[in-house]
Amino acid sequence: MTMSQTTHNVVRSKQDRMTAVQTAINKTKMTTALVWNPWPGVMEQGVTTEAIKSPAKSGQVPEIIGEGQTLGDFMSPVLISFGSTLGLGGPVTQNTFDEARKRAKARYVTMGRTFYKEFASGNCTLFACAIIGMLSEQPKLLGPGVKVELLNLLNTEGGGGHAYVVVGRAAGDVNDVDTYGPDCFFVDQWYARQQGTQPGVQGVKDATPGNGVNPFWDATFDRFIREATTRVMLTFTSDELPQLRF
Repeated sequence: MTMSQTTHNVVRSKQDRMTAVQTAINKTKMTTALVWNPWPGVMEQGVTTEAIKSPAKSGQVPEIIGEGQTLGDFMSPVLISFGSTLGLGGPVTQNTFDEARKRAKARYVTMGRTFYKEFASGNCTLFACAIIGMLSEQPKLLGPGVKVELLNLLNTEGGGGHAYVVVGRAAGDVNDVDTYGPDCFFVDQWYARQQGTQPGVQGVKDATPGNGVNPFWDATFDRFIREATTRVMLTFTSDELPQLRF
């Protein structure tokens, strides 16, 4: 079994880390949160849109500057909005773009930390933000030196894209799940809220089936994330997350 350190003097297995994260989720309202944008292709049979859907609320989703994005990827109104929101004293320019990226990243984590305990509804981006906020406020769930990423599925069947959290992914091709390594797992509470039975209803999903009974292995979810091109949007470490403040 692959082992990872979860505090400076305690060693914990990936299975224990997954259990800790799922237990933390279960203590929040994310387990009953409603979904702004349910996808019929994701919803488990027996789950109805009426039971899980909530109207979208404007102004709640924190904007980010994704990895690899440049100034030219943003329209002028967005740069003006970013500059105001991030306290840059004017529209984002080439000279302030790197600072805007840093501030947007810190703001994203800060917002997730603020609302994850009372999370009532959201889209996939907001669910992922809440999960990262939870991990930042409870760093012992993962321990030191663990990579945490915000990934996005592009052109996903059933929707225009999908954001979710990946923990412990090994270096390699982000579009090849088979290279993610034995320490990797996913957290996708947006997906979980559209399921009605185990293991779907758990937000934590193992990236590998493992040997024997694995309560975190979800073959249906595994097929879902392999359906589209994947892009890394943000990368953190578990050491960095608690330090990010806006």
